[in-house]
Amino acid sequence: MFIQNQWLENQVDFDNAMFLRVPVSVWRGNKFIDYGGLIREHDIEAVFIADDCFLKTEFRFKIRSSSAE
Repeated sequence: MFIQNQWLENQVDFDNAMFLRVPVSVWRGNKFIDYGGLIREHDIEAVFIADDCFLKTEFRFKIRSSSAE
């Protein structure tokens, strides 16, 4: 299970956040960029949230709430 403010670090984290419909926020380094939302899709290079595409090499993703507990 996820905890609030947990970073998504590997493919399984992204899979679980998408499957469990846990909202994520988007960060560049330690700087907040976007409230994000639910991950609709992801691959090895990018995360797709709503109509936005964020590259994994450029951005980090953090759990917004602990609703999956």
